[in-house]
Amino acid sequence: MSAAIGRGIAAFLLIGAGVILLLTNMNIISLEMNLSWGRVYPFVILLFGLRMWSGALFKKAGSWVTGSFLTVFAALLILDRFGVMTFRFWDIWQLWPLLFVYIGVGIMKGRSRGSDSRYFDKPLPVSRTMAVGDLSFTEENWKVEPMNVWSAVSDYKFDFTKAFIPDEDIPIRVAGWAGDVRMFVPKQVPFRVDAKVKAGDIKVAGQKADGINRFVQYETRDYQEARRKLTIQIELTAGSIKVVQV
Repeated sequence: MSAAIGRGIAAFLLIGAGVILLLTNMNIISLEMNLSWGRVYPFVILLFGLRMWSGALFKKAGSWVTGSFLTVFAALLILDRFGVMTFRFWDIWQLWPLLFVYIGVGIMKGRSRGSDSRYFDKPLPVSRTMAVGDLSFTEENWKVEPMNVWSAVSDYKFDFTKAFIPDEDIPIRVAGWAGDVRMFVPKQVPFRVDAKVKAGDIKVAGQKADGINRFVQYETRDYQEARRKLTIQIELTAGSIKVVQV
């Protein structure tokens, strides 16, 4: 067992013991009560939710969406166990309105989000934000310009073989929660791609990766010396990314 796993188990045990003792001191539960699995598992879900939520807040491993959802779900189950309200496990479907909350928060975050300095020399303002929809650049002679797009759920298609690409380094950032990104790049155009997906698959110029927390970085041989080139960053929570040279 690794040290990290050991620390994680120890932390969960301490947190769980602390929660139980706190509830006992407040006369909410009794240590003599029948602690069946039906009473215990909501607290397990709560601990996982709080851990993921706090991890996201402190910029560590975690997800504020999943963490907050599990926290709300567990809190409702706990209230049911103490007779405050009625909420069973299969009532989870009643939480679907949270989707609108997450989309709204995501849109606000997308509007305030600039580019990542690790990929671009200067901040790249958000040029387009969508909740749900498709974005396609496939018209003849469309002009490639710096862009930073974000959406909750969308499919993207960029056909650079039909585009007019100016003689400069053009940064392009595509981000979102879920969707498919398809890019077709002419072989004579140098480019760099940094593609990341938390759950899904990535295919970039023959390189492949699929599963959880996948990352692929690719750069053509002539990218560094080229004047006309594309600098691309793609980041999805879930979905598929494909960049092909044609």
